[in-house]
Amino acid sequence: MRNFDWAYLSPSSGIGGEIKFDAESFLVEEIMQDGTVLEKGKRVERGGEEGRFSHFVVQKSDWTTAAAVKEISRRLHVGQSRFDYAGTKDKTAVSVQLMSAFDIPPEKILAVRVKDIEILGAWGAAEKVKMGDLLGNRFTIGWRGENGDVEGRANAIHLELGGKFPNYFGPQRFGSTRHNTHIIGEMLVARQFEEAAMEFLCATAGELNEKSVGARKALGEHMDFARALREFPAHLRPERAMLSWLARNANDFVGAFRQLPRPTLLMFVHAFQSYLFNEMVSERVKGGEVAPEEGEYFCAEMGGFPMVEEKGDAWLCGRIIGYETVPNAREREILDKYGISPRDFKIKSVPEISSKGAYRALLAPYVGFSFTENKFRFSLPSGSYATSLLREFMDAKASL
Repeated sequence: MRNFDWAYLSPSSGIGGEIKFDAESFLVEEIMQDGTVLEKGKRVERGGEEGRFSHFVVQKSDWTTAAAVKEISRRLHVGQSRFDYAGTKDKTAVSVQLMSAFDIPPEKILAVRVKDIEILGAWGAAEKVKMGDLLGNRFTIGWRGENGDVEGRANAIHLELGGKFPNYFGPQRFGSTRHNTHIIGEMLVARQFEEAAMEFLCATAGELNEKSVGARKALGEHMDFARALREFPAHLRPERAMLSWLARNANDFVGAFRQLPRPTLLMFVHAFQSYLFNEMVSERVKGGEVAPEEGEYFCAEMGGFPMVEEKGDAWLCGRIIGYETVPNAREREILDKYGISPRDFKIKSVPEISSKGAYRALLAPYVGFSFTENKFRFSLPSGSYATSLLREFMDAKASL
């Protein structure tokens, strides 16, 4: 497992403690593209448009976005493919977010009743909601730790940061428990399909379920895929799909991976790209200055947040390396470190997970910050991670 010991922008030691990861202590409210905050408990009234879509606002507690869509679609007796949303939200939170549905009238959506899910508004629209159709997210996050002048120390760090922080992908990008998603992605990019499959199936570091640990370890010892299919717990559905294939098609590891949904496969490659991005940002933060390098540009901003697709003079955008990247000196150095080239991100054996690369702000803004009564409050651009900002305030930074 690789370490996530990336450099800090603030030199001061953090306040320590921990985030209260329960649904009532973690609130995420989407900020729509026009700047409207979708507030917890607040009804949303909007004039409808002609069209076959309905836009609606969902408030949910202890539901992932995907699970909420599945349940709402079940209650409406329609397929999940009719639904789209602007962003995904974690399970352990209260979240308020925008979604859309095709060919379902607003009044039917408003009539949906599900425990811990509330529809705060619905209206007609001409277009569906697309991923990324939001300006950002507003967070309210509970904290617990030792008393003392934690507010004073947090505000001192806030002044040091000057309203910006390294735009690292958060640790959840690399797997919720085992934190090896990027390692699997690295192996796929390197065409090490057997090694990638065995890492996915057998790695136990961070695994919380005892039966899962036992089954993974046993497979690593006996390498009998049919036996492993009998031993792997039912909740490990992606692993069991791969094992089912391998039990019938020994050594076809490419075919085994293709039993997984495309979003899952893309997650591996994107996690490796994210890891490379974090490594390069960390180098530059550690160097004391984040200045433009070959192939980078400044983008515009809206509401204080970067608009990566539009060039301007606000926020420096660096590259997430993919097969279209023509690497600069720093990018060539990190590619050489991992023994790969940009063209390796075009994976002919599994073309659906090839990735051309993208741009991302190297430093991200945060606005509306406060830390009072053991609660953090702030807003971030879409795609930026609250955990990446909070580490600046909470981590000890003993290595500095």
